[in-house]
Amino acid sequence: MIENNTFAKSDSTVTRHKHTARGIAAAGALLLTVTAFSGCQMTSSGSNSSPTELAEALNEYRIVPPSRAYINVPTAMLVMERDLGTATEQRVTLPNTTSFAGENTILLRAQTTRSASGTRLVLRDVLAQFGGTPSPFSNITDSALTARSDQYGDITYTVARPGGDITCVLAFRRAQTGGRALPRGASALDLMMRNCVSGSVDTALAPLGPTAFGLGLPRVGG
Repeated sequence: MIENNTFAKSDSTVTRHKHTARGIAAAGALLLTVTAFSGCQMTSSGSNSSPTELAEALNEYRIVPPSRAYINVPTAMLVMERDLGTATEQRVTLPNTTSFAGENTILLRAQTTRSASGTRLVLRDVLAQFGGTPSPFSNITDSALTARSDQYGDITYTVARPGGDITCVLAFRRAQTGGRALPRGASALDLMMRNCVSGSVDTALAPLGPTAFGLGLPRVGG
């Protein structure tokens, strides 16, 4: 009888241990789930990324005819476009005849009052919406930018010379017009260009010069 009672007590103890282990495991899993969820919430709320980040992730570029580009770019190799809801973005690929690696591109956003800040171009905002600085540029600040003007407004830019006769510019401008019709509701056109050429700064900046807007005021289209 003593042996039977001992085994009964032993079985009961094992059962309680199993239930306790299951409870600890369930509580641990719940804690991990809550912690992971809280971590995601904290990361999301502390993000300094572009306000159109979600739209950028969900909407891919599609190829459009060069005649659809918002500015005149006779040398354009490829024009792509995507709708981000509060703004429409285009990516124009320029030729690169230098030995320096990377794409020469013009990034354009037809901004609305919901997607752009006022009438002033803010460097931090532009870099965020266009994905940062392309090579060979990095850590660009307002103090590193030079400005020049034409009848369509200001161009601000910085210059890099990676070697030989190669001149690279990273240039920005905001225009109230385009060489083509802007989407309905657009109030401004923001542009960022990386262009590396064998030649001068003037040559590198030319794609964002007056000829880009030479057709005059655009017809507001749909």
